[in-house]
Amino acid sequence: MPDILPAWDITLNVYGPITVERRFNFRQRKDFHFHDRLYSDIEVTKNGNYGITITLTAFASEQVIARKAALYFCGQALDILSLTVNLPTILTLTDSKTFSPRQENERRRLTEYELTSAFKTARLWVLTEPTFLRAVGWYRKGLYTEDPFDKFLAFYNSIETLCSKYNPNPGACNNRGSKCHIWETFKNIWGECPNWPIIPNQTDWIDNNYETRKDIAHGIASIDINVVENVFAKIETIKQVAHRLITDWKENRLEPNITDEIQAKLL
Repeated sequence: MPDILPAWDITLNVYGPITVERRFNFRQRKDFHFHDRLYSDIEVTKNGNYGITITLTAFASEQVIARKAALYFCGQALDILSLTVNLPTILTLTDSKTFSPRQENERRRLTEYELTSAFKTARLWVLTEPTFLRAVGWYRKGLYTEDPFDKFLAFYNSIETLCSKYNPNPGACNNRGSKCHIWETFKNIWGECPNWPIIPNQTDWIDNNYETRKDIAHGIASIDINVVENVFAKIETIKQVAHRLITDWKENRLEPNITDEIQAKLL
């Protein structure tokens, strides 16, 4: 039962070109497996030129578990926030020695509404649309990772994860793989290929990026300057396609099934 679990205050750094105007606090429900409600008290402050600091409540029997729970809980909200502002955010414990942050001279000022909404939306999607949330998580990884192969794979995975789950015409793709799911999903949300945003009339775009993804993921791509430059050249376009797809699907197709049971868990 949650009343016997100790409460821990966990402080996390969120690095990136973001800031807040002032300190603010809010609460967010986080329980999944308990009958009683668990709420995390969340405090957000600016962290100089490096980003923001988030201190939140985690409930766990051990410190290590509390840390992991805090990272997981906060990370899902940052996935949504990064999609909204389209900027990279890197989440670490304040005592992390594995990451050296850089000073950001231009910082997007986040509103209290944007942050509270990110936590609320994460709660909703965890309960109703976990696959869509996973696609958003891949997109955030693409924003913050600096390795060009990892960046390309993350953006591609965000597209593939969404399309493989939400393709409205799966019968057209029996035994035809993820390329077909992507094609059918693009057609559903954007119409025929000449009308696709960012990549109009590029009928071979899906096939070409699938081959690049396969070569990278299976270790076929050699590590030389020509291959790296070829992947670099694809990143900005696939980033734009992924962001447009996720955003358009969220706004025009995503319909979370909020049952009475789920509604009770949102309050």
